[in-house]
Amino acid sequence: MMAPTVRCDQLSVWYGRHPALKSVSLSVQAGEVLALIGPSGCGKSTLLRAINRLLDEVAHIRIAGNVWVDDEDIYQKGVDVTTLRRRVGMVFQTPNPFPFTIFNNVAYGLRLTGKRTQSELRRVVEASLTKAALWDEVRGKLARPALSLSGGQQQRLCIARALAVEPTVLLMDEPTASLDPLSTARIEDLMGQLKGQYTIMMVTHNLRQAARVADRTAFFAKGELVEVGLTRQIFTAPSDRRTEEYLTGRYES
Repeated sequence: MMAPTVRCDQLSVWYGRHPALKSVSLSVQAGEVLALIGPSGCGKSTLLRAINRLLDEVAHIRIAGNVWVDDEDIYQKGVDVTTLRRRVGMVFQTPNPFPFTIFNNVAYGLRLTGKRTQSELRRVVEASLTKAALWDEVRGKLARPALSLSGGQQQRLCIARALAVEPTVLLMDEPTASLDPLSTARIEDLMGQLKGQYTIMMVTHNLRQAARVADRTAFFAKGELVEVGLTRQIFTAPSDRRTEEYLTGRYES
């Protein structure tokens, strides 16, 4: 078995006195898609933000336990958070392109990492847009504002922007929640293409989506990791009663 790309050990998070995650231990294997499911407020998004160190910006927060990314304890002293966030890309529920051109959106992170020639920028931008299944739609429009794109195109642009800096992990927090069915299908197809190249953790409330795209699925409830396993097993023969109740619409949070 491949070494895990992401590993959490007894990870707990409190917002003030409120426990958002309770002693979560979870390993995510290189190249797999892991879906995180569960009722609203159960800790799924908090877990993603802990892995990306986005919780650093939140007041009155306390974190205990350990998180490793590529065998590095990301909460140890001296960790460069900017470098970490290049290795661990994040895609949010609502597309958030910068108010720049399409080209400059994708090139933004590359420029932050140091000087690059224009030809190198063009090469990486094209490669990233191709990986995000957007190149054919924008190849003649790179100088146009990113905000002129449709919602689904903007989300794929955000994925391209994340991929441009060569992450190993891609965190996706309900990436299709604000999209129409056609755009959702395109993002799901894209995730299938990216699987194997990147380790993907995806929060979703769309159970059919989890069943379609995820290799494994983790069910959370009230800040606890209830169970994790192969997606087919979780959906057809869950080991915990709470998981079954959630999947059948009978769970009461």
